[in-house]
Amino acid sequence: MSLRLDLDYFLTEQIIKKNSASFYAAFSKISDKHRRRGVFSVYAYCRYVDDLIDEKNDLDQLLAYKSKLDDFVKGYPVGGFRWRTLKDTATRFYPVDYDYQAYYEMIEGQEFDAHPVRMETIDQLLQYCDLVASSVGKMLLPILAPKATVDLKPFAIALGRAFQLTNILRDIGEDYRRDRVYLPKSLMNAHHYSLSDLKQSLVNESFIAMWEEFASLAERYYQQALPMLVHFPEDTRWPLKGALLVYRAILEVIRHQQYTVMKKKHFVPDDQKMAILKQLKKESL
Repeated sequence: MSLRLDLDYFLTEQIIKKNSASFYAAFSKISDKHRRRGVFSVYAYCRYVDDLIDEKNDLDQLLAYKSKLDDFVKGYPVGGFRWRTLKDTATRFYPVDYDYQAYYEMIEGQEFDAHPVRMETIDQLLQYCDLVASSVGKMLLPILAPKATVDLKPFAIALGRAFQLTNILRDIGEDYRRDRVYLPKSLMNAHHYSLSDLKQSLVNESFIAMWEEFASLAERYYQQALPMLVHFPEDTRWPLKGALLVYRAILEVIRHQQYTVMKKKHFVPDDQKMAILKQLKKESL
């Protein structure tokens, strides 16, 4: 491997390390260097696409990046460290007929976020989760479980939904300030919680009941994903389970902090995160 590619992968590792301590803590434990780097490369692609809207609100640049993806899929040379690492990862892990649909789904999800968001139903929300989160799992499956004898797309969908629903439950206030309401109107109406209440950052009994019903949906998808971990090789099974358990713990942190998600972003403390991963390491021995 060239020194330039080594540097490219180093840059992708810094991106996940900076932006997602939970995922980095888990996936950096993958012992196989190429699988580990493959995860970092996919994350770097997804992070960049996400930031084009979340940080820059630049739909034109997102569409330009989609054109670069078109070129990449056709085998044309595309410059930049993200594309170079992705090409190396694809060469190592993707079949020659890989269709890259999941990469386009990620962009489609970000196009949706480029406009004010109002979710009407839970089904609409789950479709969105599949675009922006389950797509990532589908990108990673050939890297994490290349010899799987069962279809693991249901795992990618379940875990992606669980992660994204957790993100939404954590970021309700921040999302509202970006003119995004991912809480489905049907759920809000059922609990008599209004957009006016949300605007006032009101955390009352109705909000907590609504939040908990939403959280129970996330928990259901975590529970769906867990039994399917057995189909992953040990080298990636335990990091995946670590990521799942650490991310699920965000829900308990929010409960412990009295549902203060309107003006504060909650994270799993480092000592709790390390305790979870340490326990997993014992189980894997």
